[in-house]
Amino acid sequence: MQSIIRSIVRTPGVLFMAIMTLGFLTNAGVEYINYTGNEGPNLLAAAALVMAQAMLVAVYQVKRIQQKRNTPAIKA
Repeated sequence: MQSIIRSIVRTPGVLFMAIMTLGFLTNAGVEYINYTGNEGPNLLAAAALVMAQAMLVAVYQVKRIQQKRNTPAIKA
């Protein structure tokens, strides 16, 4: 389980997408507090980034597993 978490953290782009998601959620919170009614697009963008992160991690994990299968064993 620990190796799966480490590989997810090391997946290229996940940290950047997480920072962007946090920014969109913060902006949505500020819009909600100010009663502007414009938090919808920010929440939609944050949800889309979360889904993109999940798809990116899934594709990266499948690619990593496939590379491990195709790597020949080292013979001494």
